[in-house]
Amino acid sequence: MGRVDTPSTTARIARGTIDTVLAAALLYMIYLIGSSAVDAANRRTQLRLLVAEAHTLYDAMHVYSERNHGFPATYSESRFDPETFDPLRKRGYYEGSISSHLYNARADAYDSPDDLGPNREFWVELTLKSDPSVRVLVARSDDAPIGGGSWRDGVFVYRDGVLESGPR
Repeated sequence: MGRVDTPSTTARIARGTIDTVLAAALLYMIYLIGSSAVDAANRRTQLRLLVAEAHTLYDAMHVYSERNHGFPATYSESRFDPETFDPLRKRGYYEGSISSHLYNARADAYDSPDDLGPNREFWVELTLKSDPSVRVLVARSDDAPIGGGSWRDGVFVYRDGVLESGPR
């Protein structure tokens, strides 16, 4: 009978090591793809929650305006506070949790321009905490910096400065 060649012990160990490294690399790639998908899903969920809160804020601004003959001021006594959302929160017009979705837990900026009359328009710019490239504009104005001078009435989403979606 002829002799059967068998792989040496060293060759078997090398082959086992290569198989293990390839399996680990494959598992790592699956992990990266899966974690990227989960992160993207989380960002989409956070954006949906922020947009829902932004609609609530938009509605609160309009109720405030109807009852107070104008939107919260920028500089006077009833001025809008980007951290607390007063006077809306203090006076019971807004009770939401928008701050938990915002970068630095506050609105980026607010203004109530007077070009249509005292406090007849407003804009609030917000940045999504989980993805700072996403900004949300809550407005009834043509003066919002991110709006580029265009009239905006509602809630608008911008990604990297480009309008992605508009009012409901």
